[in-house]
Amino acid sequence: MKWMGFFLSEHTTSLTDDKNKVDMSSELTKLDKLTLINQLYVGRLTGIFEVKSGKRKEGFTGQVTEICTSEITIKTADKYQLLQVDDILGISLMEELSDE
Repeated sequence: MKWMGFFLSEHTTSLTDDKNKVDMSSELTKLDKLTLINQLYVGRLTGIFEVKSGKRKEGFTGQVTEICTSEITIKTADKYQLLQVDDILGISLMEELSDE
């Protein structure tokens, strides 16, 4: 019976670990990413980039200033940030607030 308790304990721990995992997958292909990046660059639009950083996700908001097939540079509010295209998990457009 001791073995069964150990097994259940390990199973519970495994389920807890699975629940705490951060999804690091991206539904965007490299071509999709580069297309979206190019649209932001050409339109001088501000984008929100979700990026894989080690075992966690980071978010950056800024304008694309340089494009390469493997990396981009964005200008954030306080600095320039180099991002690897392969590490980008998501890209969205930051909508400007109008003064209406």
